[in-house]
Amino acid sequence: MDINNRVPRWRLVLFSFGNFGWMLAAASFGSVITYFYFPPEVEGTTPIPELITRAPVLMGLTVLGIILALSRCFDAITDPLIANMSDRSTHKFGRRRIFMASALLPFALTTALVFWPPDDTPSTLNVIWVSVCALLAYLFMTMYCIPYGALTPELGKTSDDRVFIATCNSIAWALAFAFSQSIWALKGELESMGFDAMTAIRMCAIFFSIVGALAMAVPVLVIDEKKYCDGNQCSEHVFSAMKSAFSNVDFRMFTLSNLLTCMATFFLETGAIYYVTILMGMSESTASLVMIVMFVCSFACYPLVVKLTRRFQKRTMQIFALVLHGLLMALIPLCTVLPDAALTGWILILLLAIPTAINSILPTVILADIARSDGNRTGSHKEGVFFGAMNFNIKLAISLTSLVFPSLLIIGSASGTPNATGASITVMVGGALCLLAALALKFYDEDRVNQFLNDAPDRQDDGEGLKGNFDYS
Repeated sequence: MDINNRVPRWRLVLFSFGNFGWMLAAASFGSVITYFYFPPEVEGTTPIPELITRAPVLMGLTVLGIILALSRCFDAITDPLIANMSDRSTHKFGRRRIFMASALLPFALTTALVFWPPDDTPSTLNVIWVSVCALLAYLFMTMYCIPYGALTPELGKTSDDRVFIATCNSIAWALAFAFSQSIWALKGELESMGFDAMTAIRMCAIFFSIVGALAMAVPVLVIDEKKYCDGNQCSEHVFSAMKSAFSNVDFRMFTLSNLLTCMATFFLETGAIYYVTILMGMSESTASLVMIVMFVCSFACYPLVVKLTRRFQKRTMQIFALVLHGLLMALIPLCTVLPDAALTGWILILLLAIPTAINSILPTVILADIARSDGNRTGSHKEGVFFGAMNFNIKLAISLTSLVFPSLLIIGSASGTPNATGASITVMVGGALCLLAALALKFYDEDRVNQFLNDAPDRQDDGEGLKGNFDYS
């Protein structure tokens, strides 16, 4: 490893702006589109006119629901294709930066244009407009975020660098999420100035798209792939590359663990409002405060997590976090039987900040280690495929959680409404998922991965990959 070729820390901080940018654009687009086309009634009327049919059209599904579902399916298909195209690219601008630069403006543009259907009343043209904008928005998001993620193992020349990148990106994600939630306050301010709800939403969409695009442009400008990356490519086609990646047993075990971890995380995030109100006996308005407090406390743990990665194996820390996360989630139903439900709930939330901090940083670092190690071992550097698989994991976890969670939530209710029994079952299932994720990660061999990292100065690459004594099948 060439120490002199390490990326300066200030550039790595600016690199995280890209994560802030695409997360901001995606979060504001994803959270607002349903409100825009399905606004709640206010004093018997909706603040935004009907632009696409709101009534169910197929087996209880709405037009917007079908559009978003198909867009997500299309998004999942393009993940491995974009990943492999980036891995194989030999463009002089950089195999990652060329995709990021090409995608950032169209992504920002489509996330805003989706709120500008051409007709003022429901029409087929409006449906086509929203469908095309949604499909393109997800396509350009994939074109940006997968090559962006694949830069992590390339820019992270040492374990410390990879931990630092993951930490900065985690902070950037949290800031983007918090910033995106301000859209409702901004909308209210615009309405108080005399703008109607439709215009206010559109102005917010433009603002967030511009901010997102500017942030996404920063890593394209400050990261020179020719200078800071090794210039490796992958010659394998998409199916061959995916088969090769999944032949790596450590990647398979991590992928399974990561899928279960993501599902557990989404169970907690989706169920927070029910756990706070039904199990902890607090008001709905407290739910947001609870999540904010947990995230703030988790940020306070970040420096400690970074220091501990220098003393303990990442696998050991991640397993500890998953077990602790699982046990704390399983204890949440106790709030209904203990004397002070609210106090018990706050204690559990504060303790959850510890595994949340670890889970926010280490999965990306572990995947970066696997991708870098596999490239050095095999001579085929397909970081895009590895990070594309992680992206797909997140989407699959969201889909499975959305499918299962509502059914579990109404268990024990004759009327089909959320209740204490259903809420307790969902949080215990989430805890069980964490424990299963920890079990899967037990089969991840960190020593085997570390043997082929460039961090090890006694290893040399003969041009055909590094040779070792471990079985990867």
